[in-house]
Amino acid sequence: MTTPLFLLRCLEIGISITDLDYLTIGMVMDIWTEKANDSVKYDSLATQEDFDKF
Repeated sequence: MTTPLFLLRCLEIGISITDLDYLTIGMVMDIWTEKANDSVKYDSLATQEDFDKF
């Protein structure tokens, strides 16, 4: 990932240059990934019974 691409990703999720003092590259990428997952509709959600089986 290039610096301009990283800064574009920050802009897309609303992170300012000042905010970057408190975040790592990994944190920014995790936030960006989670934002991309916000629109995903899952077929089913796990229940307590599913967790107990796990």
